[in-house]
Parts: sequence; C-alpha cells; structure tokens
Amino acid sequence: MKKTMLAITFVLIALCLSAASVGKIRFIVGEVQYKASPNLSYRTATLNMEVEPEGFIKTGPDSKAEIRWNNNYVSSINANTQISISELQKKALNNPDYRNKMWERINNLRVQNEQHNASDVAGIRREEVEVMPESQLFWYDEPECNLQDALTYMDDKDYPNAVAIFEKIIEQSPLAKNAELSHACLIMIYDEQGNKTMMNKHIQQLKEDFPDSSTLDSLPPVK
Repeated sequence: MKKTMLAITFVLIALCLSAASVGKIRFIVGEVQYKASPNLSYRTATLNMEVEPEGFIKTGPDSKAEIRWNNNYVSSINANTQISISELQKKALNNPDYRNKMWERINNLRVQNEQHNASDVAGIRREEVEVMPESQLFWYDEPECNLQDALTYMDDKDYPNAVAIFEKIIEQSPLAKNAELSHACLIMIYDEQGNKTMMNKHIQQLKEDFPDSSTLDSLPPVK
C-alpha cells in the first residue's frame, strides 16, 4: 500500500512539473544559460530544455537563443540579454499571429544567410535573362553595405539607420539573398511604424522578386 501511494505521489509530482513548462529552447548559438527560478544558479542551456514561467534565460556575446512556446509561437533572445521567461512569453502573446510567424521566418533567413553566401542570387525577374552586364544586378560603384549592421540597428530599434542600410542593400543587389531578408525586415519595421504605404511597397517587391520566399505565408495583411 505504501509503495502504491509513493508511486502515485511521484506521478503527481511529475505531472505538476511537466504542467509548469510553458515552452522549450529550440535554437542555441554561443553561450546561453537558463535557471528555473530567481533563487537558483544559471546553468548551461541545452536544446529542447523546458522553460518555466518563473525562469530566466541569459545570452553571452555573439550568442542567440529561441524559445518555442506551447502554442507554437517563437521568441528570439539576442546577444548580451537577460530576461525572464514570463516577460518573453507576454511579448509573444501580445504579438498578432502574422507578426510572430514573420519574425520566425526572418530569424530563419538570418541563420541561412550566416551559413551561405548571402550575395548568391535568390530571386527571379521575367527580364532577368535580358539584363546587361553593366546593370546594377552585376555591378555597383559604392562599397557594399553591411547587413549585420542593419540587423543590429533593427534589434536595437534604431529604425532610421536600419532602414537606410536595408534600402541600400536592395538597391545594390536586388535579387541577392540579402535583399530578400532586407525586404522582410523592412516590411516588419514599416508595419510597426504604421507606414502602410512603404510596407505594401516592399510586400509587392518581395512577392515579385522572390516568389519562393519562405516569408510569403506570413506577410502582414495588405491595407
């Protein structure tokens, strides 16, 4: 009888612990640490580690993590950040569904661009076969813009500087992978700023130049 009661107790404890989980760490780059409550010490985070509402997550330099919540929303944690799980989850719940999905697609593009040559052609245009070598698709006199600078400005919500670089990246290489990511980032920035004219412009350009883009199923509604 005692053994049976102990077994039931352990099962109930396990159920309570699992019920406390609100999501899992689904992506890690660099130094990422997690603690389940404020009174505990940080420990190295691992993929698929469950997170609790009372927990905290911390990233080091050049580090990044993503949490997939139980409702399938995704939150990103950039470098040199310490934040509570409850605050992260609240931000995710406050975002409309398309914004959450779009940010997920943007984060995926960022990872892809880091792993591949971002200057590779990714888009297509009907007139592409007729383009001349002196076209901007091949040559550009100005120094190449730094995509990472634009992404850093965007993460810091320094939108004027971010927009200037993203727009120049598109101007320099309109069919490159960097341009696809730049369009996606500009769409989200203009959406957040309430600039529907510029948002719709980049939505249209993204659809025309990158018909196979992974972001197309998550675009903001055109208004």
